[in-house]
Amino acid sequence: MRAPDLVRGLLPHFAGHRLGGQAVIAFGLKAWGAVASFALSWLIARHFGPSGSGQFGIAMSTLTIAAYCVVGGLDTIVVRTVAGDLAQQKGATAHGTVVAVRRSLLIVAPAVAVALYLARTTLAHDVLHEPAVSTVLGVMVWGVVPLALQKVASAALRAAGRLLPSQLIDGPVGTTAAAIGFAIAIATGHAPSVALPAALYVGGLAAGATAGWLAFRTVERGWPAPVAPAMLPLVIAGLPLLASNLSQLFTEWYTTVALGAHWSLAVVGQYRAAWQFVMLAGLVQLSMEVVIGPRIAAAARIGDTPAIVRTARRMVALVIFLAAPLFVVIFAAPGSLLSLFGPRFVGGAVALQILGVGQLVRLAAGPLGVILVMMGKQRWVLLQAATGVALCVGCATWLIPVYGAAGAAAATTAAIIGRTLMAATVVHFVCGINLFRGARP
Repeated sequence: MRAPDLVRGLLPHFAGHRLGGQAVIAFGLKAWGAVASFALSWLIARHFGPSGSGQFGIAMSTLTIAAYCVVGGLDTIVVRTVAGDLAQQKGATAHGTVVAVRRSLLIVAPAVAVALYLARTTLAHDVLHEPAVSTVLGVMVWGVVPLALQKVASAALRAAGRLLPSQLIDGPVGTTAAAIGFAIAIATGHAPSVALPAALYVGGLAAGATAGWLAFRTVERGWPAPVAPAMLPLVIAGLPLLASNLSQLFTEWYTTVALGAHWSLAVVGQYRAAWQFVMLAGLVQLSMEVVIGPRIAAAARIGDTPAIVRTARRMVALVIFLAAPLFVVIFAAPGSLLSLFGPRFVGGAVALQILGVGQLVRLAAGPLGVILVMMGKQRWVLLQAATGVALCVGCATWLIPVYGAAGAAAATTAAIIGRTLMAATVVHFVCGINLFRGARP
């Protein structure tokens, strides 16, 4: 087949209403958010140096973990529940779920933000061991409220089929506004401390949350009056997802800290640079999961298991297709990629290749975690998370002191592969799905 004919044959699969087209849209918006985040971090590093960059990074990590804990996995539960209810024409129940979760967050998130603000000095001195971060933390913790609300607004819009607004509010617009605002402040000489970009970032989160709920208002106008569900079952269902999210954050954090305990900061920098490139491939998968999550939830609710298999297989094919060029460079010329950060980062080439193996296995295995959650089997995610943490700690303790960045990469890859194999086993025996064979009759 000639190349033009092949292109013409593929184009229909990337139409805006098809899985491929929606995946490209989601990936483009995720990439926009990643670029905006990098730009803001770069501006902070250039203007305030390593110390200011470190303060902002620590405050940002604290905000992220706090927001994850506040949401407690309810954003994913909203996607599953609302998409499933809409598939069964239960608009009142879908509406009630969103309203109930939003109300609970409006109570919990401000309380957590106030508690963190009051404890900011203690956190900075006794927990984070960085007294200088206290001021920035005092600004950043208020972002817990808009970030939590933003996540749920994005989830509700996704479940309702509004992909574009759901992804626009989930990072790109707010972070871009913060980066532009900070760049203007630098240019005009009004950037006295790291508290300014922190405040701009929180403002961007607030704008995103506001825009998200305004967009949802246009959706819910066509829905029946809400019938509120009991919150306790939703909260219990979200706890395994919270544990899973925290375990993944732990893997990244622990390998970095363990590496710094045995090797120089230069080696840590090489590992972090390698991680950044591998995360680009993960961005492709995340974009696809944003698209297929509501589809799998709807199919699971009506018992259409073959549709779940078809959707997951298409996702795997599209993810490999979109990420293939990056993997070719990762395995064939890792040093060339790392040299973009500077010649001192080339030493992380082996680590990049090892991390690439783990990410490739994860992508090729398919959306196993999404299938488990959207089919209501989220309790098994706890076993998956525990497997990853145990492998990460064990391998890091053994490998990092001897092999440095390559050892840290091997520990991360072992955790990823272990989680993937565990999830594949559960999906096969509990859900009755094997993505390479289909569903069991």
